[in-house]
Amino acid sequence: MAGDQASIISEWVLPAAICAPVTWVCLVFRFREDGRLLGTYRSAALAFCVVLWTSGMAALASGLLLPHASSVPPAAVGAATGWGVIPRGRGEQSGGRAVMAVVTLGNSLLLHELALRLRTDRADWCDRLAEGFGDCWDLDAFAGDVRRHLLMRVDVSGRTNRMRAAVKREIGERHREVRAAAQKWITVETRIDKTCQQQGRRPTRDEIRLVRRAFGEAEQYLKHLLELEHTYGKRRDAEKLRELKRRHLSAEHGDAGAAGELVP
Repeated sequence: MAGDQASIISEWVLPAAICAPVTWVCLVFRFREDGRLLGTYRSAALAFCVVLWTSGMAALASGLLLPHASSVPPAAVGAATGWGVIPRGRGEQSGGRAVMAVVTLGNSLLLHELALRLRTDRADWCDRLAEGFGDCWDLDAFAGDVRRHLLMRVDVSGRTNRMRAAVKREIGERHREVRAAAQKWITVETRIDKTCQQQGRRPTRDEIRLVRRAFGEAEQYLKHLLELEHTYGKRRDAEKLRELKRRHLSAEHGDAGAAGELVP
Protein backbone atom coordinates (compact mmCIF):
# COMPACT_ATOMS: atom_id res chain seq x y z
CA MET A 1 0.00 0.00 0.00
CA ALA A 2 2.80 2.37 0.91
CA GLY A 3 4.51 1.54 -2.36
CA ASP A 4 1.34 2.31 -4.33
CA GLN A 5 0.98 5.66 -2.60
CA ALA A 6 4.60 6.52 -3.31
CA SER A 7 4.09 5.53 -6.93
CA ILE A 8 1.00 7.76 -7.26
CA ILE A 9 2.83 10.69 -5.73
CA SER A 10 5.90 10.28 -7.91
CA GLU A 11 4.10 9.53 -11.18
CA TRP A 12 1.00 11.77 -10.87
CA VAL A 13 1.31 14.41 -8.14
CA LEU A 14 4.98 15.34 -8.57
CA PRO A 15 4.74 16.20 -12.32
CA ALA A 16 1.67 18.36 -11.70
CA ALA A 17 3.34 20.12 -8.75
CA ILE A 18 6.42 20.91 -10.83
CA CYS A 19 4.42 21.85 -13.92
CA ALA A 20 2.30 24.50 -12.16
CA PRO A 21 5.08 27.02 -11.30
CA VAL A 22 6.87 26.37 -14.60
CA THR A 23 3.63 27.10 -16.48
CA TRP A 24 3.06 30.30 -14.50
CA VAL A 25 6.56 31.61 -15.21
CA CYS A 26 6.11 30.81 -18.90
CA LEU A 27 2.75 32.61 -18.95
CA VAL A 28 4.29 35.71 -17.39
CA PHE A 29 7.06 35.64 -20.00
CA ARG A 30 4.66 34.99 -22.89
CA PHE A 31 2.28 37.84 -22.01
CA ARG A 32 4.81 40.24 -20.47
CA GLU A 33 3.96 42.98 -23.00
CA ASP A 34 0.30 42.11 -23.57
CA GLY A 35 -1.16 42.80 -20.16
CA ARG A 36 -1.39 41.79 -16.54
CA LEU A 37 -2.39 38.24 -15.76
CA LEU A 38 -3.80 39.26 -12.39
CA GLY A 39 -5.21 42.58 -13.61
CA THR A 40 -8.86 41.48 -13.48
CA TYR A 41 -10.80 38.53 -12.12
CA ARG A 42 -11.45 37.17 -15.61
CA SER A 43 -7.83 37.26 -16.73
CA ALA A 44 -6.72 35.72 -13.42
CA ALA A 45 -9.34 32.97 -13.77
CA LEU A 46 -8.22 32.17 -17.33
CA ALA A 47 -4.56 32.10 -16.30
CA PHE A 48 -5.46 29.81 -13.40
CA CYS A 49 -7.33 27.52 -15.83
CA VAL A 50 -4.26 27.32 -18.08
CA VAL A 51 -2.10 26.34 -15.10
CA LEU A 52 -4.61 23.74 -13.93
CA TRP A 53 -5.12 22.26 -17.40
CA THR A 54 -1.40 22.06 -18.13
CA SER A 55 -0.66 20.54 -14.72
CA GLY A 56 -3.43 18.01 -15.22
CA MET A 57 -2.07 17.02 -18.63
CA ALA A 58 1.40 16.66 -17.12
CA ALA A 59 0.04 14.33 -14.44
CA LEU A 60 -1.92 12.38 -17.04
CA ALA A 61 1.04 12.07 -19.40
CA SER A 62 3.32 10.99 -16.58
CA GLY A 63 0.88 8.46 -15.15
CA LEU A 64 0.09 6.89 -18.52
CA LEU A 65 3.42 7.13 -20.31
CA LEU A 66 5.99 6.50 -17.58
CA PRO A 67 5.08 2.82 -17.15
CA HIS A 68 6.18 2.43 -20.79
CA ALA A 69 9.19 4.73 -20.48
CA SER A 70 10.55 4.19 -17.02
CA SER A 71 13.80 5.99 -17.82
CA VAL A 72 12.02 9.35 -18.03
CA PRO A 73 11.91 11.17 -14.66
CA PRO A 74 8.39 12.36 -13.64
CA ALA A 75 9.79 15.79 -12.78
CA ALA A 76 11.06 16.15 -16.36
CA VAL A 77 7.57 15.44 -17.71
CA GLY A 78 6.08 18.18 -15.52
CA ALA A 79 8.75 20.73 -16.44
CA ALA A 80 8.55 19.92 -20.16
CA THR A 81 4.76 20.20 -20.19
CA GLY A 82 4.84 23.58 -18.47
CA TRP A 83 7.55 24.73 -20.86
CA GLY A 84 5.22 23.91 -23.74
CA VAL A 85 3.28 27.12 -22.98
CA ILE A 86 6.19 29.18 -24.34
CA PRO A 87 5.53 30.13 -28.00
CA ARG A 88 7.92 28.70 -30.59
CA GLY A 89 9.02 30.00 -33.95
CA ARG A 90 8.23 28.25 -37.21
CA GLY A 91 11.66 26.72 -37.30
CA GLU A 92 10.99 24.92 -34.02
CA GLN A 93 7.79 23.16 -35.09
CA SER A 94 9.51 19.78 -34.95
CA GLY A 95 8.25 16.36 -34.01
CA GLY A 96 8.96 17.10 -30.34
CA ARG A 97 6.83 20.20 -30.60
CA ALA A 98 4.04 18.14 -32.16
CA VAL A 99 4.19 15.76 -29.18
CA MET A 100 3.95 18.72 -26.80
CA ALA A 101 0.94 20.00 -28.74
CA VAL A 102 -0.81 16.70 -28.06
CA VAL A 103 0.23 16.68 -24.40
CA THR A 104 -1.08 20.22 -23.89
CA LEU A 105 -4.24 19.59 -25.90
CA GLY A 106 -6.77 22.34 -25.14
CA ASN A 107 -4.19 24.94 -24.11
CA SER A 108 -4.37 26.68 -27.48
CA LEU A 109 -7.99 27.62 -26.90
CA LEU A 110 -7.36 28.76 -23.33
CA LEU A 111 -4.29 30.76 -24.36
CA HIS A 112 -6.24 32.39 -27.18
CA GLU A 113 -9.02 33.39 -24.79
CA LEU A 114 -6.47 34.68 -22.29
CA ALA A 115 -4.80 36.82 -24.98
CA LEU A 116 -8.16 38.29 -26.00
CA ARG A 117 -9.05 38.98 -22.36
CA LEU A 118 -5.75 40.77 -21.73
CA ARG A 119 -6.30 42.99 -24.78
CA THR A 120 -9.85 43.75 -23.63
CA ASP A 121 -8.64 44.55 -20.11
CA ARG A 122 -6.02 46.93 -21.50
CA ALA A 123 -8.56 48.65 -23.75
CA ASP A 124 -11.01 49.05 -20.85
CA TRP A 125 -8.24 50.45 -18.64
CA CYS A 126 -7.25 53.00 -21.29
CA ASP A 127 -10.89 53.93 -21.92
CA ARG A 128 -11.49 54.68 -18.23
CA LEU A 129 -8.43 56.91 -17.97
CA ALA A 130 -9.03 58.75 -21.25
CA GLU A 131 -12.72 59.55 -20.79
CA GLY A 132 -14.19 62.59 -19.05
CA PHE A 133 -12.07 65.38 -20.54
CA GLY A 134 -14.25 68.22 -21.72
CA ASP A 135 -11.41 70.63 -22.42
CA CYS A 136 -8.53 70.04 -24.82
CA TRP A 137 -6.08 71.83 -22.52
CA ASP A 138 -6.84 69.42 -19.69
CA LEU A 139 -6.40 66.45 -22.01
CA ASP A 140 -3.12 67.87 -23.34
CA ALA A 141 -1.80 68.56 -19.82
CA PHE A 142 -2.71 65.04 -18.67
CA ALA A 143 -0.95 63.56 -21.72
CA GLY A 144 2.15 65.56 -20.81
CA ASP A 145 2.12 64.14 -17.29
CA VAL A 146 1.67 60.60 -18.65
CA ARG A 147 4.69 61.17 -20.90
CA ARG A 148 6.85 62.35 -18.00
CA HIS A 149 5.60 59.49 -15.84
CA LEU A 150 6.62 57.00 -18.53
CA LEU A 151 10.03 58.54 -19.20
CA MET A 152 10.88 58.29 -15.50
CA ARG A 153 10.35 54.51 -15.73
CA VAL A 154 12.24 53.74 -18.92
CA ASP A 155 15.75 53.58 -17.46
CA VAL A 156 15.45 50.27 -15.64
CA SER A 157 18.04 47.55 -15.20
CA GLY A 158 18.02 44.78 -17.76
CA ARG A 159 17.05 47.06 -20.63
CA THR A 160 19.74 47.90 -23.19
CA ASN A 161 20.49 51.43 -24.35
CA ARG A 162 18.97 50.61 -27.73
CA MET A 163 15.75 49.38 -26.10
CA ARG A 164 15.59 52.47 -23.90
CA ALA A 165 16.07 54.76 -26.88
CA ALA A 166 13.37 52.90 -28.84
CA VAL A 167 10.88 53.15 -25.96
CA LYS A 168 11.63 56.86 -25.44
CA ARG A 169 11.18 57.48 -29.16
CA GLU A 170 7.83 55.68 -29.16
CA ILE A 171 6.66 57.65 -26.10
CA GLY A 172 7.65 60.92 -27.77
CA GLU A 173 5.91 60.04 -31.03
CA ARG A 174 2.64 59.08 -29.36
CA HIS A 175 2.72 62.20 -27.19
CA ARG A 176 3.20 64.38 -30.25
CA GLU A 177 0.19 62.71 -31.83
CA VAL A 178 -1.91 63.60 -28.78
CA ARG A 179 -0.74 67.22 -28.85
CA ALA A 180 -1.44 67.57 -32.57
CA ALA A 181 -4.93 66.09 -32.16
CA ALA A 182 -5.69 68.34 -29.17
CA GLN A 183 -4.57 71.38 -31.14
CA LYS A 184 -6.79 70.34 -34.03
CA TRP A 185 -9.70 69.95 -31.62
CA ILE A 186 -9.36 73.47 -30.17
CA THR A 187 -8.82 74.96 -33.64
CA VAL A 188 -11.99 73.40 -35.03
CA GLU A 189 -14.05 74.23 -31.94
CA THR A 190 -12.80 77.85 -31.77
CA ARG A 191 -13.46 78.43 -35.47
CA ILE A 192 -17.01 77.07 -35.24
CA ASP A 193 -17.78 79.01 -32.04
CA LYS A 194 -16.55 82.23 -33.63
CA THR A 195 -18.62 81.66 -36.76
CA CYS A 196 -21.75 80.92 -34.72
CA GLN A 197 -21.28 84.05 -32.61
CA GLN A 198 -20.80 86.23 -35.67
CA GLN A 199 -23.89 84.80 -37.38
CA GLY A 200 -25.97 84.58 -34.21
CA ARG A 201 -26.88 80.92 -34.62
CA ARG A 202 -26.32 77.49 -33.11
CA PRO A 203 -23.86 74.99 -34.59
CA THR A 204 -25.15 72.94 -37.51
CA ARG A 205 -25.09 69.16 -37.58
CA ASP A 206 -22.02 69.16 -39.79
CA GLU A 207 -20.20 71.51 -37.43
CA ILE A 208 -21.11 69.41 -34.39
CA ARG A 209 -19.91 66.36 -36.28
CA LEU A 210 -16.56 68.04 -36.97
CA VAL A 211 -16.08 68.86 -33.29
CA ARG A 212 -17.04 65.33 -32.27
CA ARG A 213 -14.59 63.90 -34.77
CA ALA A 214 -11.76 66.13 -33.54
CA PHE A 215 -12.59 65.27 -29.94
CA GLY A 216 -12.68 61.55 -30.74
CA GLU A 217 -9.30 61.70 -32.46
CA ALA A 218 -7.69 63.43 -29.49
CA GLU A 219 -9.20 60.91 -27.09
CA GLN A 220 -8.10 57.99 -29.27
CA TYR A 221 -4.51 59.23 -29.46
CA LEU A 222 -4.52 59.64 -25.68
CA LYS A 223 -5.60 56.00 -25.35
CA HIS A 224 -2.76 55.10 -27.72
CA LEU A 225 -0.31 56.79 -25.34
CA LEU A 226 -1.90 55.14 -22.31
CA GLU A 227 -1.31 51.73 -23.89
CA LEU A 228 2.40 52.31 -23.31
CA GLU A 229 1.67 53.15 -19.68
CA HIS A 230 -0.22 49.89 -19.35
CA THR A 231 2.65 47.97 -20.97
CA TYR A 232 5.63 49.51 -19.17
CA GLY A 233 4.03 50.79 -15.97
CA LYS A 234 3.20 48.99 -12.75
CA ARG A 235 -0.20 48.19 -11.29
CA ARG A 236 0.50 50.47 -8.34
CA ASP A 237 0.92 53.38 -10.79
CA ALA A 238 -2.81 53.29 -11.64
CA GLU A 239 -3.81 55.34 -8.59
CA LYS A 240 -1.11 57.91 -9.37
CA LEU A 241 -2.48 58.30 -12.89
CA ARG A 242 -6.03 58.67 -11.58
CA GLU A 243 -4.81 61.41 -9.27
CA LEU A 244 -3.11 63.16 -12.20
CA LYS A 245 -6.34 62.92 -14.15
CA ARG A 246 -8.41 64.41 -11.32
CA ARG A 247 -5.90 67.24 -11.05
CA HIS A 248 -6.20 68.14 -14.71
CA LEU A 249 -9.94 67.79 -15.14
CA SER A 250 -11.31 71.28 -15.55
CA ALA A 251 -13.06 72.55 -12.42
CA GLU A 252 -15.37 74.62 -14.58
CA HIS A 253 -16.44 71.91 -17.01
CA GLY A 254 -15.93 68.73 -14.99
CA ASP A 255 -17.06 65.52 -16.59
CA ALA A 256 -19.90 67.27 -18.43
CA GLY A 257 -17.95 70.02 -20.15
CA ALA A 258 -19.01 71.94 -23.17
CA ALA A 259 -17.05 69.73 -25.52
CA GLY A 260 -18.31 66.64 -23.75
CA GLU A 261 -21.87 67.69 -24.42
CA LEU A 262 -21.18 67.34 -28.12
CA VAL A 263 -19.99 63.79 -27.63
CA PRO A 264 -22.62 61.05 -27.17
